[in-house]
Amino acid sequence: MPNVMIVTLLLLLTGNANGQVYKWVDGRGKVQYSDQLPPAGASKNEKMIDIQSSSQSANDEGKDGTKDAAKKEQTWKEKRATREEAKSKQLTEANMKKENCLRARSNLELLRNSERLSVPDGNGGVIDVDDHLRQQYTAEALNNIATYCQ
Repeated sequence: MPNVMIVTLLLLLTGNANGQVYKWVDGRGKVQYSDQLPPAGASKNEKMIDIQSSSQSANDEGKDGTKDAAKKEQTWKEKRATREEAKSKQLTEANMKKENCLRARSNLELLRNSERLSVPDGNGGVIDVDDHLRQQYTAEALNNIATYCQ
């Protein structure tokens, strides 16, 4: 078995660089390889195998490998950019959530500790906060704390 492998390897390596190798089954049922056309008595199951020179094959593989490597690198860069974008978005959202939490806690503290409060009325003026409005703002601040301070 090792002899067959060695012979096959030698045939492939020592053959014509851009030649063709023919494979056929002889009259005794053995598979034969040759760069010549099979003899007339050979099996009709002959096959022609193209063999390229090892340097040309290596160059072709190198080109394909380079294309594959470039494609893989591009894919990797796209995935990395997507991950960095998602991470940046997540960080921005976390910072906004933290800021909203601090603002809600500060508002609640102001509502609970200040005796007299004034808030803008939306028309450029100010209105004093009565007990009913204070309860509404307190409920809103507690709701914001529950939402943003987890």
